[in-house]
Amino acid sequence: MAEEIDTKREAPGEDETSHGGQDVPQTPLTVSRQELLVDGHDAMFRKLVHDFFAFNARHDAVRAGHARQIGLAGIEYTILISVARLSRGGTVNVKTLADHLHVTTGFIANTTNKLQDMGLIEKTPDPEDRRRILLTITDKGRADLEALAPRQRQVNDVEFGSLSAEDFQQLCRIIEALVDSSEQAVNLQRYLESGDPGPK
Repeated sequence: MAEEIDTKREAPGEDETSHGGQDVPQTPLTVSRQELLVDGHDAMFRKLVHDFFAFNARHDAVRAGHARQIGLAGIEYTILISVARLSRGGTVNVKTLADHLHVTTGFIANTTNKLQDMGLIEKTPDPEDRRRILLTITDKGRADLEALAPRQRQVNDVEFGSLSAEDFQQLCRIIEALVDSSEQAVNLQRYLESGDPGPK
């Protein structure tokens, strides 16, 4: 039988302390899975979430810096380099790129139109299925990525400098799994919101 969880328990030193002689109200747990609790508390989970926010903000700043070097917005740079990388494995179309980046095909279509206008990618109908649009990087697009690469390597090596080879492989597996489970969480949240008017 699974251990019963006290949903009002917080980390010692946070809600089980008093300030100025007054008791601080306890806050509910934000997770219930035993795997995510340490000694029945969710303090480590909360720290993980907040560290995610901090890392994401810094990584977005790094990406924006890469993009600025070649005159692009962050997402435009991401799409450009993704087209270049995915092209090594075969043809790239709007759907394959959308699946790779976990965004909608409409978003990819709009952003690649901008990149096409800049002369960085080409969009052509797929000869095997003209409903599909193939994406290829132009010589100008490749030249921009080549010019960026030396500084990009330097910055990325520092950003991920704390990882060993084993850490890196494990992190890749963990992040891939979290992308899938977070999509499930978003879908669940939308479902719950659709039938819940919320607090009054």
